[in-house]
Amino acid sequence: MTEHTLVGWDGSAAARRAAEWATHRALATGEPITLIQVVAPGPAGADDVTLIRAVESAEDEAISIRQRYPVLDVRSEVLVGEPLADLRACSDEHRLLVVGTDELGTTSRTSGWSLGSRLAASCSGPVAVIPQVAAGERHGVVLGIENREEDGPAIELAAREAIAREEPLHVVHAWHQPTAAGARGLNPEFIAWLGDAHTTALSEAVERIERDFPEVSLQQHLSEGWPADALHAFAGSATALVVGTRGRGAVLRFFLGSTSHQLLLTIDAPTIVVPRRPVSTPDDEAAR
Repeated sequence: MTEHTLVGWDGSAAARRAAEWATHRALATGEPITLIQVVAPGPAGADDVTLIRAVESAEDEAISIRQRYPVLDVRSEVLVGEPLADLRACSDEHRLLVVGTDELGTTSRTSGWSLGSRLAASCSGPVAVIPQVAAGERHGVVLGIENREEDGPAIELAAREAIAREEPLHVVHAWHQPTAAGARGLNPEFIAWLGDAHTTALSEAVERIERDFPEVSLQQHLSEGWPADALHAFAGSATALVVGTRGRGAVLRFFLGSTSHQLLLTIDAPTIVVPRRPVSTPDDEAAR
């Protein structure tokens, strides 16, 4: 579980959705909230009027949240700089950065990078992207896993999220058959072996969660198909969807990975993207 929630604020409807989601989450987790507005400087720097309006906007929202929920610790902060760079600089493993998006999930959208996508691809800590979602009650935390070692940070965050909210944790692992090789296709025995391997991977991940977080109410789901499609199916009414991504690195920090990127392109649930833990290889060890 993170220790502090940061909300990217600019007074827009998307930012208000992000603040509302973060507020309801904080009621469960007890985390303090800081609304952060980044004002881009003009040719001669940020003018006083723009800064004053930004300070008033962020503080007015903080006051509104405190008045509605006196138990919460809510503050505001205004920075002068570039939103992507400054919000990214605020990120670390102990702080959840929450941003809104005006995108509404659609399977026809196949390209484009929102601020949330760019932050999720480059931040050193978890990033929650909050979309427009259909009205109605949302319940349960969905966790998508691929590699149980690399996904450790996402597993821990999702489990603690479910415990704090007192909601079930749905662990989803999806796989699909490789493209058929030749006219005769793939050997059925190989397909069966592959399915068994994925079943084992899910079972081992679930056993680890049950061992480390015995208080969590857990359900496991193995799906044959593309991971993003499977996660969309389970997360349609979820409080949060949690997935791992490759995390920061000299090159990899600008690439989310196909599953997490596709989820954010067709986002239809509050989605938390968590940098994965790198797994050392024998070559890595030899290079040290």
